Order: sequence, then structure tokens, then C-alpha cells
Amino acid sequence: MKKAFVTGGLGFVGFHLVQRLLLEGIEVIVVDEITDEKKEVQEEMWMRMGRNDLATLLNEKVKNIDLATVLKDVDMIYHLAATTSSDSKWSKLVKVIENNVNLTKKLVKAIPDHASFIYASTVEVYGERPGLITERTPTNPTSAYGITKLASERLIQKECSERGITYTILRLPTIYGPWQRSDMTYQQIILGKKNPEIDRSTLDVLYVDDCIDAFLLAANIKQKNEIFHLTSGQEDAWYEGIRFLGCREIKKVSKIKTTLSSDKSNSLLGFRPKTPLDKGLAKQREHVKQWQNQQRLS
Repeated sequence: MKKAFVTGGLGFVGFHLVQRLLLEGIEVIVVDEITDEKKEVQEEMWMRMGRNDLATLLNEKVKNIDLATVLKDVDMIYHLAATTSSDSKWSKLVKVIENNVNLTKKLVKAIPDHASFIYASTVEVYGERPGLITERTPTNPTSAYGITKLASERLIQKECSERGITYTILRLPTIYGPWQRSDMTYQQIILGKKNPEIDRSTLDVLYVDDCIDAFLLAANIKQKNEIFHLTSGQEDAWYEGIRFLGCREIKKVSKIKTTLSSDKSNSLLGFRPKTPLDKGLAKQREHVKQWQNQQRLS
């Protein structure tokens, strides 16, 4: 990989991915629109990326970009841009479909023949299922976000197979760490919010650096055209994080035991998480503290 294209590059996971790619000496085109709502954080992220001459920012919505021209010399496309939990309501389904499915279709159709495609999906495609979940477990999404992500997966498989484009689909659990979005549970607890909202999925949780390891592994594996879900390998990890943070307001209601199998991601992707939950949360706390101090001084 010499040149990558990252949609949603000024988002939580996207920022960490771009930073790692730049450290690897890879040229990166970052696509994300700086909005008034997120301006302060996004501008800070771009300041950190933009110090590197290998980074280029397209401050625009993906749908407004001349993809054929921009992607001409790109050999790896990471598609992370999507409507997130705060917007993925049934009342906004038309908007969610536009952002999560139609946008994916436009991007896939523009992939040059020599490039590979890596898509950030979600474990929400499984819905609520008891027992051991593998990548072969039937999908049953129950949220607008999960449904549109699964629809995008199907579209990618069909379009890329017809064109001979290699792809990898990564189904992500809840991701945590520095720069986690303010609508996510761990961040709300750290910020001291009373009655924090519960994340879309409590199936599992993974530290952001470990998640990025998987994105880089996916770019280099020989087994292409595969779906992998990423897992901590720890039962009830999300709730364990709540306990680490000392939050007593959130208790597990369901007694259904669900486990994500790590067999496929271990054997084919070579993925094994490295960050213990307590250490990852300590890093997230420290980042919040540093960011708040920076804001007070500015």
C-alpha cells in the first residue's frame, strides 16, 4: 500500500487510522466535512494530521467529490464514513439509507481496478442472539444502523465480485479510547454526565488502537473477499468497562449470554487485541483531562 483514501477520516476511528497510516509512511487522502458542531475537535485532528506532508484533506462530503479523479492513483480505500448512532433513528431512515447505503454504492462503483476496498461494518448486523456468534451466524439486525450496514455489505460483495475488486469487511463492536465521541457511554461517564445513554451495542468493546491493528492487517492478508468480526475475546467486556469507570447507574438487564468467536479473525486475519480494558480506559481518561486543560488555556 502506497496511497490510501479514508472516508470519515476526521471521525473517532478514522483519525486513529489516518495517524497510523501516516506513521507507516503511506500517503493518505482524508475525506471529511468539518462541521460547526464538531469544528473544534475536527480542526484539532486535522492540525495533528496536517503536520505530515503525506496527508491531504478534502473538506467535503464524499458524495460531492469527483471520485474517478481522486481515486485514480489510490491503491487502498478505507470506507468509514457513515451516519452514527445519534442520527440512526427510525424516523430518519431515509437519511440513514442515503448516507450509509447509497454513498457506499457510489464509492464502490468508482473503485479503480487496481485498488482494494476495506469496509467498516458493525456487529449490530447480528441483532440480539444468544450463544456463540461466528461470521457464519445468520444476520438479524434490529436497528436502522445495523440494517443499512448489512445492506452495504451485500452491495459490496455483489459489486466487487462482479468487477473482480478485492474487499474485506470488518464488523466492529463498540470502540473506545482517546477521542471517543461524546454520545458514547464511556465518554459520557468520564465527562461526568448523569444518566448516560447506553451505546447502540453492548455486545463487546475494543480499544481503538487494537481496532486499527485489524484495519492494517486487513490490507495485507492473502485471504481477500472475507468478512471478519473483531472481538476482545472477553465475555461482557462492555459491562466490565462500566464497572471500571465506577458507574452504578447502568446494570445488565438481559441474562442472555452471547460470545463473539475470535477463531476466524485469529487464524486468517492474525488479529489479537493487546490492550487490557483498564489500561485502555485509563488512556481515555487521561486524554479527556488533557483536552479539557487545553481548552481552558485556549
